[in-house]
This record gives sequence, structure tokens and C-alpha cells, in this order.
Amino acid sequence: MTTTAQPESRTAAPSRGTLLLHLFVDFGLPLIAFYGLRVAGVDQWWALLLSGVIPVVAVIAKFVRTRKIDFLAVFVISVVALSLGVSAMTGDARTMLVRDAWGGLLGGLVAVWLLASVWVGRPALMSLYRTFVLAKVGADGLHAWESKWDTDRKFRYAMRVLTFVWGCAGLLNVVATLFAAYLLPLDLAPAVLNASWPVILVPTLLFHLYYTKKWDLRA
Repeated sequence: MTTTAQPESRTAAPSRGTLLLHLFVDFGLPLIAFYGLRVAGVDQWWALLLSGVIPVVAVIAKFVRTRKIDFLAVFVISVVALSLGVSAMTGDARTMLVRDAWGGLLGGLVAVWLLASVWVGRPALMSLYRTFVLAKVGADGLHAWESKWDTDRKFRYAMRVLTFVWGCAGLLNVVATLFAAYLLPLDLAPAVLNASWPVILVPTLLFHLYYTKKWDLRA
């Protein structure tokens, strides 16, 4: 009796729909909540406080569902908890906005690391990308992919360009975040704070997909 072989199961890569859902939960929902509360006459401080809790609830719900610790999520909760504690002592809505700015500044440090690595050693994006390559093609495939750095001049050039683009995107987000937190009116700042990274991320990600395919950077 002949049996049909079943294809091996693979861990599906996050779809575009999943990415958009995460962006909506992390950035869209807090924005909708903030302006909805403001329209309802809620004070700026309380509106920022309640809208800022939404990503934390999403993180907790994900942990309950998967029973896996997401260290990035733990970091997010820690930052939010710290900012809420500080703003509760000051009672200042601007403090919460500054918290978001400093959270973005941490991402700016990663951006500086990316940019510095373009000229010193291997581009940092190769280190960040390494886990995805390993999960996709295994240890042998990862070794073959990394060895291109030593043998393929075009690969080295393209990886540096791609790393530079991501570094610039991160720094641009920091500038937009700091500008919004410190200079914009309180009712306008949350829109810029929540929209800046998705607006920067989407075209950068589209460029990443196009560029990695054009220059054969994928494993």
C-alpha cells in the first residue's frame, strides 16, 4: 500500500497581516483610545495613562496564551510601569510623553550601533539577521550565508547599504519622537509619537524586502 508523504511542518514566518496587527495593537489602539477619551472629556493625563495600558494588556494576554516569556515584552512592561510611577508622582501629562521619547531613544542606540558597524567590522544587521537565517536554513545554510562575507564583494557592499538604511530609519524615529514629546502640543504629540515609527517602518521594510531579493542577500 502506497502512502503519500506528508510535508514536513515548518514554523511559518510572520505574515504581513500579523505584522500589521501588531502595529495596530501597539500604535493604533492606544491612539484611538487616547483621542476617544479626549473627545469624551477625559483629562489629558488620564487619557494618556489609560491608552498607555493597552500594549501592556496585549503583552499579558500573549503570555497567557503562549506561556512563553518574551523578554522584549518584559522590557516594554518595565518601561511603561516606570513611566506610570513617575508620572503618578508628578501628575504631569508631558512626563508620559517624555517616557515614550526615552523609550525611542533606546532604539536610537541600536541605530547608532548599526551605523557604526557599517564602517567597523561586519554590519550589525548580520548579527541581528543571524537567528532568522538559522531558523530558516539550519546551521549549514547559516554557515554558507555568513561565508559570503569573505568571498562576495557585492554581498559585503549590499549588507553595508542595508544596515545603513535601517540605522538611518532608527535615528529618524528618535528625532521625530523627541520633537513630539518636547515641543508639540499635548493633544497633538500622541499622534506623532504613535504614527512616527509605523510610517518609517513600513517603507523601510518594503525596501528591505526589495533590496534583499535584488542583491541575493536572503539565505
